[in-house]
Formats: sequence, structure tokens, C-alpha cells
Amino acid sequence: MTTSSNKNEIGRSSSLEEDKPVLCGVNVRAAPVDKLVQLTIESFDEAGELKDDENELPKVLFFIHKWFLASDELASVFVDTYKNLARTSEVCPPNCQHAVHSKLCTRNSYKANICLTLRYWIQMFPVHFDLDKKLCKVLNDFTNFIQNEGYFTLSELIDISRVPSYDWMRIISVRNPSQRSHSKKVSLVFNKLQPDELAEQLTVLEYKALRRITFTDFKSYATKGSIKDNPKLERSIALFNGLSQWVQCMVLSKTTPEERASVIQKFVNVAKKLQQLQNYNTLMAVVGGLSHSALARLAKTNACLPSESQKELMEFTELLSSSNNFSNYRRVINQCTGFRIPILGVHMKDLISLNTAVPDRMDDNLINVRKMTHLAVIFNKLMYLQISSQPLLFDVNVDLVNTLRLSLDMNYTEDEIYELSLAREPRNSLSAPPTPTKPVVFADWVSGITPPDPDMINKHVHDMVEAVFKHYDLDRDGFISSSEFADIAGNFPFIDSFCVLDADQDGMISKAEMKRYFVHANCHALKNSFKHNFHETTYFKPTYCVHCTGLLWGIIKQGWKCKECGISAHKQCKANVVMECRSKSANGTTSGNISSNRTRTTSVGSSNGNEPPLKLKMSQRRKRSRSAKNSQSKDVSPRSSPNIGTQEVNGMLGEYYEDPAILHERLLKAEEHRDRLLVENRILKKTIEAHNDTISLLRAHIRNIRQHTITFILDQMETLHMQRDTEV
Repeated sequence: MTTSSNKNEIGRSSSLEEDKPVLCGVNVRAAPVDKLVQLTIESFDEAGELKDDENELPKVLFFIHKWFLASDELASVFVDTYKNLARTSEVCPPNCQHAVHSKLCTRNSYKANICLTLRYWIQMFPVHFDLDKKLCKVLNDFTNFIQNEGYFTLSELIDISRVPSYDWMRIISVRNPSQRSHSKKVSLVFNKLQPDELAEQLTVLEYKALRRITFTDFKSYATKGSIKDNPKLERSIALFNGLSQWVQCMVLSKTTPEERASVIQKFVNVAKKLQQLQNYNTLMAVVGGLSHSALARLAKTNACLPSESQKELMEFTELLSSSNNFSNYRRVINQCTGFRIPILGVHMKDLISLNTAVPDRMDDNLINVRKMTHLAVIFNKLMYLQISSQPLLFDVNVDLVNTLRLSLDMNYTEDEIYELSLAREPRNSLSAPPTPTKPVVFADWVSGITPPDPDMINKHVHDMVEAVFKHYDLDRDGFISSSEFADIAGNFPFIDSFCVLDADQDGMISKAEMKRYFVHANCHALKNSFKHNFHETTYFKPTYCVHCTGLLWGIIKQGWKCKECGISAHKQCKANVVMECRSKSANGTTSGNISSNRTRTTSVGSSNGNEPPLKLKMSQRRKRSRSAKNSQSKDVSPRSSPNIGTQEVNGMLGEYYEDPAILHERLLKAEEHRDRLLVENRILKKTIEAHNDTISLLRAHIRNIRQHTITFILDQMETLHMQRDTEV
């Protein structure tokens, strides 16, 4: 049986002391779990308060422990510590009977401290006990064990049945109904929206997306370096990308430089409000869109922008610049208090760097407590909204939020946006970049995400249409007139005309027609992603790179070909391809529905005759790369073929596909040629081996001849010297 001082000596021997603590109270650099549990228990007094208010160890352990072990495993260590007290040597007064209500019993005091520590965990992080079933089972079993011992007062301390439902993943905020104005007409039109209101509702979207991201989601991204199978984090990134593209499209949807400058000025004012709200993630998306090359190159538009707005935009760009590891942003975010939304990309990079550079465990399998404290510093910024339960300080316009959500889900490619920029202000100098470039404020980690799934799009479309009809269907007849549609269309750049949405041509748009249009407009973005699936390929005829239009040189494996859409590129060019990946199967004879792509007016009839005409588009780079191929078939009329529908569609898309039988024959010949090459290769290898043996034998003979020659010369020289000596 050991005393408390002896127990501390044992603890020190099994842990490494911290020379320079990162956080107050965290005085160990590495330690086993039971040592950390012991130090945490000893941090509380008999009333359950921290002995030192600045001691961060309990908060760090309960907040970050899931990086190193599961919550139920940590709770089991507390339970085992409690149960092992009967077998330990805790010093008690002489003849102590360890009665349940004895205040002089040291063992009882230590049991109380364990329960008070667990109560602190429940109070600080109730979400752990609301979502983790294994942890709840450990605590419920422990509660029953304590009650069987007769410690009913202690069991009440860890009773998790009174923990409220932690439903923050679906709750937007807690609002005071008396402060909400129901008589005020809500405007859903972009031109009539005030910048402050737009910034607030964008913050609502960001707030909801961020609060859904859990500790496990962040850890998964940091350890895997990918957002695959991480839908909550992927949705947050999609919101960032969608907002940046929407900003560009809203500017480019205007036809005159003055109108475009007015939209830019409005978004600059939105950025000012976002900075006041301390919403830096949305601020980065807005400023990233405004500083994108598709807008930065618009000299006439920028000339119409007031100097004050230009200065403010430059200040925002400096604030969010990645120079010196985002030093300007880090200085500002460290000074923030109250409600704030950080830039996820910046702090996620910190997580990845820390996880890569510092191991989770030290020698003897000790937990790296120093890494735990550094993780706590990062997660305090990333998960501030989750752990603080900060409410929104303004009312939520649900209808406007639903409209904005659908607007941000309308996916565009960089090719489309940049081509529209060139159409608005054609390139008149060699200084303009030939392809779109990302602004300096963009974070690298936001690339490579997929569009939202169809179910989410359908839900967003339904909510948006209901909101539109709620506020603009004044006579409540279930239809929208052309004058009302003109205001609504301002939120959706490049939306089709009223007559296109009015499928039955009755002069009114119904809910069903509007829903059908928006779902159909997203089908292409849902079925296709921007990422190509390249693999190294051997070409049997001259082939050109789709990016630089140069010839793919070589005898075998001349370039890389996408398995999905079939485009080819150089090895050094494939990473720079900006053409959207479109599967050949979507354009073949079995496809009856060709997706819409927003900007061109070539139409294809639908099967039912009631659907609006679909629009097809081809990038300028694709046109240039396939001009030679298309010129060879100009004299072949699509109308002369019996399969007119398929050939017409393929002709409009600029694609050419060989007959399957011819392609099969070519592949068989290629296989035969490859087999002959393999046989030749084996014969050449055997010949090389035989020649190598001959060379080795000849080298051995040369060595022998050289040795005999040297010996003969030395003998002759010695004989000559002897003859000279004899003559003398």
C-alpha cells in the first residue's frame, strides 16, 4: 500500500515533464492514459470546482481525447480507477470503516472527485453523451454500480438521462419571436437585396454547414488528406466554391460595364458586412470570386468601379492573402471575441501539418500530450461554434436562405465563366491570361469536390419554389406571371427566358414547371464532375493534346487519355486541362437525354415534346483541338443518315466515334502486334545473355594473356640484367 506522495512519484516516473507548457496546467509532455486521468481528477476540489481556474488540462483531455482513443475507452479508465480504490492503499483515519456517508474517509473523497470530474465532462461536452452510444452505456453501467454501493448522491452527479438533446446539427439558432417582424414583405430579388441582409443570410448558410462538421470529420480529413466519404465537410467546401462562382456569374450576367461595376460594388459592401460579422470563411469566398481572373481582367468594368471600392477590395485581398502563412488573417482572428467563423482551409492545413510532423505516441506507447495541446489550440478555432453554442445575432430569412442555397448549387465550370468574361470584354492585348487562373486568396484544399446529390438538389428546389410562390404569387392561384418572373430571375445568372420555363405556353409558370426546370438544369452538374480519369495510352494514329494542341510524340505510351470522356493530353498538360469531363456514354446512341449546359442555343427535341429545348456548349479549346477532325467530315450531312437523332447530337457535340466492329478489329491487331513484340523481346534477351557470357569468357582470356605477357617481360628483363652483370 502506497501513500499519495509515492503514487505521485510513480506517476512522474511513467511520464515526461513539459519544460515549456503550451497551455496552463498541462505540465506533462507525454504520459499514459491513467496518469492523465489521475492528474485530471486531482485538478478538482471537493466542490467540483477547478483548483486553478487557468488549468486547461481537463478541458484539453475531454476535448481532444478522441484523436488518441475512443470516448468509451477514456470513460472506462475513470470507472476502473473508481473500482480499484478498494484494492489500493488510500490513507484513511485509523479504524475507518469506509462508511458511505463518512466525510473523513479519504477513499470516499477520491470517489467523489472522480464523479465530479465526470460531471465536468458532461457539462462541458454534452454532445459526446448525446451521440456516442458506447459512451452512454459505460456511464449508465457505472451509475448502476455506484447505486448498488449505496452512493446515490454520487450517482446523481453522472446521471446523463437529464442531458438535453444536443440537436445543433439541425437547429439554425434560437430566436426571440417577439423580435421577428411578420408583416414586413420579404424580398428575394438580388437587385433589391440590401448588402447587409445578403451578408447575414450567407452567414446563416455558413453557420449551418459549419456546425454540422464534427471532430471526427476534421480528424478524418487530417489523417487521410481527402474529403472522400466525408459528406459534411464536402458540403461545406461545395458551399464555398458555389458562392465564389455565383459572385462571378452575377457580375458577368450584366451586359454593360456600369452594371457589372455596380454588382461588384454591392459585393464589396457584402464583404464589409461579413468582416463586421467576423465571418471570414464566407468573406474569403466572396473576395476570391471578386479577385478571380475572370473578373480581374475586365478593364472597362474596373474603370467604372469607384476608387473607394477598389481600395476596400485591395484591403480585403491583403487581409486574406496567403503570404507569410496567412499572417494578416491569423493576427485578426486571434483578436476576435464572440461570434466568429474562421477560414476552414487555413486551420485544416495546420491540422495536416501537425499530424504529419508530430506522432500521436511517444516511447513506451505514451500519449503525446504536447501534440494534444497543439491540437486543442487549432480545434478551439475550428470548432468554436460547436463548443460555445453561439447563437446568431440576427433573424433568419428562411425563404431567402432557401433561394440562395439553390443559387449556390447551380454548378458552372471555370471554362464557361472565363469564356463569358471574354465575351463581355474581348481580349485586346497579350497580357490577358489564355486560361482562367485562381486568385491568391483561394485555399488549395477546396478543389476536387463533387456536386450535391440529386436528393439534396430536389429538396433545395422544392424549398426555393415554395418560397418564391409564397412571396410572389399574390393572388394565390399557383402561378407566376412574366413580370414577377423578371424579378425572381435576377438571382440566377443565365437562366432561360420566361417562355422556356412556361412549358405548356399558357402565359404562366406553375410550381411543377419551375421545379422541373431547376432539377433538369442541375442534371448535367450532378452526373458529371470536373475531374478526369487519365491513364497512360499508346496511340496508333497521330493524336493531339487537348490542352496545348501539340502532337503526342513517341512510339508507345505517347500520352494520357481519360477513360470517361476520351480526351488526350501530354503528361505535363493533363493537370492543367480545364475542360469538363463528359462521359461518352452520356452522348452515345443509348442516351436519350442530353444535359443542359446554359449558354448555347442549339436545341434537341425531347421525347415527350413538352420539355423545354436543351442547350449544348463546347469550350473554345475543344473546338480548336477537334477542328481538323471535323473538317474531314463536313461533306457528310447528318440528315442523310437513318439514325438522324444520334448523329445530329454527336455532330453538335463535336465528337466522333468509330464503328465497334472496326474498333474491335483494330484492338485484335494491336494484341497480335504486342504478342509478336513480346516474343521478339524474349529472343533478344536470350541473345543478350549469350553474348554476355561470350564477353565474360573473352575478358578472362585477356586477363590471362596480360598476366603471361607481364611475366615474360619481367623474366626477359631479369635475364638481360644478369648478362650485363656477367660482362662487367
